[in-house]
Amino acid sequence: MSKRRLLHAAAVCALLAAAQASAHHSFTHFDRDTELVKTGTVVRWAFNNPHAYLYVNVEENGEVTLWSLEASSPTTLIERGITGSTFEPGDTVTFMFCPLRDGRPGGAIGWARLEDGTFVNPSEAGCWLREETLERWKVWLERGFKSNLEAQAAE
Repeated sequence: MSKRRLLHAAAVCALLAAAQASAHHSFTHFDRDTELVKTGTVVRWAFNNPHAYLYVNVEENGEVTLWSLEASSPTTLIERGITGSTFEPGDTVTFMFCPLRDGRPGGAIGWARLEDGTFVNPSEAGCWLREETLERWKVWLERGFKSNLEAQAAE
C-alpha cells in the first residue's frame, strides 16, 4: 500500500472515530434551557457504564409514570461520593432535570435531594449542575417553584 493511500485510510478512520465520539457525547436530545423538578419513588438505580440511570415512579393527577434520568458515569459519581447504593428502590427522591425534547418521560438529571434532605450531584453535561444552580434552586424550592422558567418569570 502506498504511503499516500495509507495516510488517506488513516484520515478516514480518524474522522469516523471522531464522529462516533461526538455522537455519544451529544446532549441535543435534552432541553438544556428547561429545568424541571419532580418527586417520586425510586424503582431502580442502574449504576452502569457509560452512564448511570435513575428510574423513578412519579405520581401526578392520579397517574403513575416511570421517569428515566441519565446521570454521569460511575467513575465520576464515585468521585462525588455517589455509589451504587445511594438510591435504593422505595426511596423518595426529589430531582431536578433537563427534559427530553421529544416529550417522553425522561431527561438528564441535575441534582437529587435524598429523603434525609441531602443534595447530591449525579449530573452530566446534559443538565450540568453548578454550585450556583443548586443554591438558586434551594431558594426556588422554598418558594414552591417546579421549573426554572416559572421561577425566572416570577422574579
